Amino acid sequence: MKFIDIAERGNSSPTSYVLGTLLIFVLYFVGSLGILADIHLNFPTLSVESMDAAFYQTMGHTRFLFWVLFPYLLVFIGLLLHIRLVHKRRTLSALTSRDHFRWKRFFFAFMLIIVLMGALLAIQIYADSFGHGHAFVFQFNPAKFFPLLVVSLLMLPIQTACEELLFRSYLLQGLKLRIKRTGTSILLSSLMFGLMHIGNPEIHEMGYHMLIYYFLSGLFLALITTVDDGLELAIGYHFANNLIAAIFVTTDWQVFRTDALYLNHQDPGTGWSSLIFLLILLPSLFLLFKRIYKWPSWKEIMQSM
Repeated sequence: MKFIDIAERGNSSPTSYVLGTLLIFVLYFVGSLGILADIHLNFPTLSVESMDAAFYQTMGHTRFLFWVLFPYLLVFIGLLLHIRLVHKRRTLSALTSRDHFRWKRFFFAFMLIIVLMGALLAIQIYADSFGHGHAFVFQFNPAKFFPLLVVSLLMLPIQTACEELLFRSYLLQGLKLRIKRTGTSILLSSLMFGLMHIGNPEIHEMGYHMLIYYFLSGLFLALITTVDDGLELAIGYHFANNLIAAIFVTTDWQVFRTDALYLNHQDPGTGWSSLIFLLILLPSLFLLFKRIYKWPSWKEIMQSM
């Protein structure tokens, strides 16, 4: 059975999906209380509304990052249990249509993005060293970086796997079950993924047109998940992308403000260059995956939509 159609198995009643949706919101809310409790007990003078430089300096970037990612741990575990106990499906069926998780695919996508994005960042930093702006500042501090590395390697795989489980599995399969059209389900789940990021600092700094960036990313991840019949490639790509944002280069305005190796002082600008780069990168990656994993022809893919 195709991965996108797996929701047809087990209990697929509307009630089971209503309960699943409520569970997601409740668990995320409960997880979000962690940072409030930490502030109340250990940093009573801080206000969570401020989120200024003094806030991060007092609490610490890595501690804050952990609490930002913590709700995803609860949602990930809770949703997998819900799929097993309420939807009466194998837990693995929420991740792949195969009888095992294809780790080779995950690690290939992960390493590909790490190498590609790492090389592009290295070129940017090298070119900046010859300029007068000095946008990239090396800020390696072992006492801060290694705790960041530990938290990132432990929590970011869960956060990215949770988002893929939610948008490219539970939501996408549920939409296909109801509306019966693969293409429409992919578009709707991608739109929801984009709108989920509407509160990100990047949107405030660059403009609402940057939601297109997240929509296109969601569309790409939904497509490769559907065609490849599993989340392995999507999780690998997503994890690598977020890991680079967390430990390699950070800014004062992005969603992950960390003690990364480099601090980028560049003005965020309008973000159009990032959109153009994405329009080149994602189709190229799709073609590469299609060739390596011998996906169906374009005609067959379009007919299946």
